[in-house]
Amino acid sequence: MKRKLKELGRDEKGQALILVVILMLLGSVIIASLLGFMSTGLLAGQVFEKKMNGLYAADAGVEDALWKILNDPPASYPYSYSLSDVNDMSVNITIDAVETFYTLDVGWGGKHNYYFELESEPVQPPYYDAGENDDIHEWQLRLTNKTNSPVKVERVIVSYSNELSYLSGLTNEDIAGLKNGSFEVFTTEFTYLDSTTVLNWEFTPPRPELKAAPDPDNEDYTTVTCTFELVGPEDAAGITVILVTKRSDIGAVWEYKLSKIIAVADDVGTTVTTIEAGALEGNDTVSVGSWEIS
Repeated sequence: MKRKLKELGRDEKGQALILVVILMLLGSVIIASLLGFMSTGLLAGQVFEKKMNGLYAADAGVEDALWKILNDPPASYPYSYSLSDVNDMSVNITIDAVETFYTLDVGWGGKHNYYFELESEPVQPPYYDAGENDDIHEWQLRLTNKTNSPVKVERVIVSYSNELSYLSGLTNEDIAGLKNGSFEVFTTEFTYLDSTTVLNWEFTPPRPELKAAPDPDNEDYTTVTCTFELVGPEDAAGITVILVTKRSDIGAVWEYKLSKIIAVADDVGTTVTTIEAGALEGNDTVSVGSWEIS
């Protein structure tokens, strides 16, 4: 009996087949999972590549809209057009005027708002004040009436970094340019956002009224300046200003005119990427002030 058992133990017939079958079963499980992983990775890579192509295409649409705002501005808003064959996609672009400044409704700029000019600049570099234990930022607003009739100022709105705090209101520097009213009589309202403070000065009657330009045809205009102060770090960012007049044909006057750009990258009827950007237009430049991708 012992001899028979030893003979059976030494007999290896069929053992190789069993091992092969086990390895095939293990291989089928591993290979199926690996192929699935590779397929998922390939699909993800294709989606990522398509999304990137869509992002670049939509970005090209925004850049084209910025060029158009500066060099070939639309006659009316909203203005829509399309670009074809951008990364094998079409890009649908809409440029629209903006009537809100952060959370404040300021209305539209009238068709004659270029007759009224608004500029801001620091009076001098920020200087340290021991009483405030920080730097004083003194800003000057320059308001220019280029029309042959007086213009009343309804509101002045200023946005600035939350690094800064409001210190003092507007002070007239050129009373001779006002027909009546004063830049020193107003109500003050603050709107605090995540990183920005919006200051709204509402002028009560009699509102400050800039005299008519003496000779607008020969560029003889009426200009009034006034100043206000903020306090904060020396390297704090600058400000943005908007003014609202009582004349509906002038309306809102932006130091940097705001426009909204929406660029949609489309692949045969399927939206790939959408970029919504806020454009800031100055005298000779236009830049992006906000950017949102979806």
